[in-house]
Amino acid sequence: MKAIFKPIIFSSVIISFIMILSTCKKDEDMPVVITVKMQSDTTIVVPNANVTITKGPKTTTVEGVTDTYGQFRHTYKLEAIFDVFAEKITSTDTLSGQTIIRLKPGETVYKTVFIN
Repeated sequence: MKAIFKPIIFSSVIISFIMILSTCKKDEDMPVVITVKMQSDTTIVVPNANVTITKGPKTTTVEGVTDTYGQFRHTYKLEAIFDVFAEKITSTDTLSGQTIIRLKPGETVYKTVFIN
């Protein structure tokens, strides 16, 4: 009789352990892709524009520069709502624009900032 219960108990423990491990919450990255475009002609992307993603003064701030495709990429670990500012300084003008993004677990956020 004891020989029958040992495999059953052992299998139950193994199945329980597998179920516990499979229900653990996984860390999900939240990538953000900011594209900077001209407001006057929305087909024109703006390379080398300064991008700032912030949640207010003295809190989380990420700064970067757009690539040749007018895009800036960053990855966050926590869900949040951020303000996004873009600025391009030219020889004659300073072009700027802003928007808001909301990060959601497991999703890539694509947002366009139009500057003028």
